[in-house]
Amino acid sequence: MAVSDYLVPLLEEAEIAHHIPGRIRLRFNYSILAMLPKLNDLGNEILRIADQVKAFNDIRLNLHAGSVTIQYDTDLLPPDFWEEAVGEQNVEHLRQTAQRFLPDLKF
Repeated sequence: MAVSDYLVPLLEEAEIAHHIPGRIRLRFNYSILAMLPKLNDLGNEILRIADQVKAFNDIRLNLHAGSVTIQYDTDLLPPDFWEEAVGEQNVEHLRQTAQRFLPDLKF
């Protein structure tokens, strides 16, 4: 599966719980939480994908709480990326935004 198959649906269903430049906590909507029994492997896949992104310094998943905390390098990934990408419903726009700011990932 392509990265966009994971990243796009997750960002569509996320909301920003807390954000300061360099650290963000995303909380996922109920539709993702309802899938928790199916998400066991997804956590590993998210970490694998995150290893490909130079801008990500640390990622902590809490699938039971439905959240992920990401520490990122603001020189490589501007804080505005999150405001533009999280919760975006236009899949093509989200894909273009992610490609622009996350060039390490192959979409």
